[in-house]
Amino acid sequence: MRPDALWRHRTPSGLSFGDESTRASPIERVRRFTRELRRHEHALGVFTLGRFRATYRAQALGLLWPMANPTILMIVMSVFFGVAFPSELPAYPVFLMLGLVPWHFLSHAWTDGTTCFLQHAEVIKRTSVPAYVVASGTVFSHVFNLGFAALSLLPLVAFYPEAFHVSFALVVLPLVIVLLIALGLGLALISGVLNVVFRDVGYIVNSALVVLFWATPIAYPIDRLPGPWRQAMLLNPMASLIHCIRDVVLKGAFPPARVVGAALVSCTLVLLTGVLIYRRFESEIADHV
Repeated sequence: MRPDALWRHRTPSGLSFGDESTRASPIERVRRFTRELRRHEHALGVFTLGRFRATYRAQALGLLWPMANPTILMIVMSVFFGVAFPSELPAYPVFLMLGLVPWHFLSHAWTDGTTCFLQHAEVIKRTSVPAYVVASGTVFSHVFNLGFAALSLLPLVAFYPEAFHVSFALVVLPLVIVLLIALGLGLALISGVLNVVFRDVGYIVNSALVVLFWATPIAYPIDRLPGPWRQAMLLNPMASLIHCIRDVVLKGAFPPARVVGAALVSCTLVLLTGVLIYRRFESEIADHV
């Protein structure tokens, strides 16, 4: 056994050795994760594209589904809330879509990320591709879906042209997308690696998504909440991100600095937590899948 190898895992081709990340500091674990992700960027790209193509293989509508899903939900919610809870918001369907599109990305990325290690057990056990490439590729494959889902906003431009504003505030959107991807990756790493050890994590994630959907201002504006609740809502990363998107698109204005700061801090913390938890259980993944 090599002196620097602190854990061993037996594979069909022999023994694999590695460093036990729990001995390293949290900062070093994050740095090591970043370095290794860059080193395997080719495998990450291949896995991301392969998973995206496999998702829509042998489907009649194919890439129309990322646009159809939020559109159908938007129509149902617009009709329901328009009748049962009439809203005074102008262009309410646009308001809804700006919340549903990022939500669909997060919900699908988190759900698929939770089961990605189990679904791709053979890749993890029989190849040299690290497990985090599987999780990262799963989340990144949904970035393509996010792009196609955003196209569902185009028909609404014809019906609600006054709801869309083109301004310099649009430069904030790339940052919002990066933070949204970081949030999805962090949640996928947390639930994915824990689901390998504790198989009931998938049920917890499904329940959490239902609660989080209604705890996020998707169907209602955050301004309707009382002051203390409004401030507490900003602790929800999705609430902050959706708030930023709506300010940029609906108002043509830069979102408040406190909202951007809340999104930046919360999404970064989730990603760092995901990396640290993944490193804690990394050596056990191949033994449990």
